[in-house]
Amino acid sequence: MTSRSGDDFPFPYASTGDCYAIGIALPAVAMVVVGLRMYTRRTQRAALGADDWLIVGGLVSIIAMGICFIYGAATGAMGQPTPPPPDGLTDEEMLSYIDPGYEVLEKIQFPFQIFMMLAYAFIKMGIVAFYRRLFVVDKRSVFGIVTLVTQVVLVLWSLTFILLVIFPCGRHIWANWGATGDQLALCPVVFTSEYGLTGSDLILDVYIFLLPLPCVWKLHMTTQRKVMVSGILLLAAMAVAASIARLVVYVKAITLLTAGSDVDEKLVVTLGLYWSLLESGLALIAACLPTLSSLFFKKKGGKSLTMMLQSLRSVFSLRSSNRSVRSEDSQPIYLQRTFKVDVENGSSGQLAKPVETTGTGAAANAPYEVSRT
Repeated sequence: MTSRSGDDFPFPYASTGDCYAIGIALPAVAMVVVGLRMYTRRTQRAALGADDWLIVGGLVSIIAMGICFIYGAATGAMGQPTPPPPDGLTDEEMLSYIDPGYEVLEKIQFPFQIFMMLAYAFIKMGIVAFYRRLFVVDKRSVFGIVTLVTQVVLVLWSLTFILLVIFPCGRHIWANWGATGDQLALCPVVFTSEYGLTGSDLILDVYIFLLPLPCVWKLHMTTQRKVMVSGILLLAAMAVAASIARLVVYVKAITLLTAGSDVDEKLVVTLGLYWSLLESGLALIAACLPTLSSLFFKKKGGKSLTMMLQSLRSVFSLRSSNRSVRSEDSQPIYLQRTFKVDVENGSSGQLAKPVETTGTGAAANAPYEVSRT
């Protein structure tokens, strides 16, 4: 990050090296993490679910965003200050003048923001789908209905802002990368939509990452285990932090630009896109961490999050039914095993440890014995 003397912008700008670094490193790390997620599913002998495919969609969008950054850095459109305009331009000519490098940046920003919205939508919906995979047994339950409504809201939210990205200037799409005068005349909703996007994005991030906690803390389990499960699910707080930083940068940039302060608009736009890519990458990584926890705990010899949540889901299954359950519909998609439920009068609901087995095939699918009142 670099700063410029005499510039009113309080935050350091992203340099050309920063643009190359985030455009290459973050998509590469995201590909490794998603690859490990798929490997984990395979080791669990589980079919890929909607949450997995949504995360793949987010990965593709992040890769496209990274390509935009690499191209922008290579052409000098990103990470380099705006050269001064030619001497002798009148005020009217200044409104119609556009720096060639800034014009390239605006053309890069147009597809970048579309991929950005797709990444936000895919990753957020993937996280909610993961919650449904873990906790929703009865689709008519409160949590099932809330998460379904959340998915609908996310679809409508993303479509709304994709349309605002494409048509802020109405039918004059070319004005998105036009001169200042053209944008002031034809694009009246640009700054308003930026405020709406950054604010609503942060609100949705906080809401989504807090969404499963009531389900966890209502379960009959030790406080230590509740804290452990909640902590893994809340690892995505780092994406919320990036979202907050992005909101601060956007608000400050828009305030200074509308006030006519001495800021380099080209570098300001680059920095805003930089934080957008960083937020998307961190959100995707955080969305994969609960699944990848099984690899870590397996190596450490402990009980993985997926195994704990398998037991949790069996509790939800028992609460939603007054009969023995043997259908795979009440089990996690990622670990489809046969559960044996014994109903005994007068006994308290307890979860027994899984039966130890060796080998593969039917022997590997050892039943879990569960009894309840």
